[in-house]
Amino acid sequence: MLTCMGTHTKSPWFVGVPHDGPKECALYAFPHAGAGVTTVRPLCVELSGAFDAFAVRLPGRESRLEEPAETVMADLADKLAGELLHHADGRPVVLYGHCAGSTIAYEVARRLGPARVRALVVSSNPAPGSVRREPTFALPRPEFLGQVVADGYLPAQLLGNEELLDIVEPALRADYELVETHELELYERGGAAPVAVPTVAVYGSDDHTVERVQLEAWSALTTGPFRVVSLPGGNDLPTSRPADLAAAIGEAVAALA
Repeated sequence: MLTCMGTHTKSPWFVGVPHDGPKECALYAFPHAGAGVTTVRPLCVELSGAFDAFAVRLPGRESRLEEPAETVMADLADKLAGELLHHADGRPVVLYGHCAGSTIAYEVARRLGPARVRALVVSSNPAPGSVRREPTFALPRPEFLGQVVADGYLPAQLLGNEELLDIVEPALRADYELVETHELELYERGGAAPVAVPTVAVYGSDDHTVERVQLEAWSALTTGPFRVVSLPGGNDLPTSRPADLAAAIGEAVAALA
């Protein structure tokens, strides 16, 4: 019989998918900037045979739309680490982050450490602090959303839908502020601190928003085993190729164990 949660602890931060009974390890998937759980749910479904898989839902979107969005990385990562530690109920965890979600996943992994985190998997995002980028979150709507489209977070055809943009823009701006200000601070400090957690960096071979060398830069953020995985596809691997991504995650985590 299918169940919906592998833990008795419920939280507004985490949304599970149906699976056959609890697993030894839990996986938490952090979506890209401005997104909710729907963008990583297909991946969680594919991973549910090997892990208790949960999509991470941040404030300011979906069922948490009325809650203020988080814009300070240290505050968000502290909250997520505490919530996740309680939610996982003593089990080891795998943290997966897509695009900007990779930076959040890394910060949570840094707080939980190797005693709790079995592996960190990131996709389609440069290593935090490795690239200087001037913040764009405060730009006027046309310029800001143009950057969001260039980053692969929003289809260009939606730019004419003002009603939809009014809904999604606040979460996008908040997440951009969250990540851009944090990564600029890391860059100016000389980079992010490494964590003793095995790390896998994944990218799509047709993704024009990131280069392989930027994924390889994640090797400086871990003192554990590291590998880069290339998959067919573009910037939207969790939604366009969830089965391939899930297989790559499973194989990589097993190889790093």
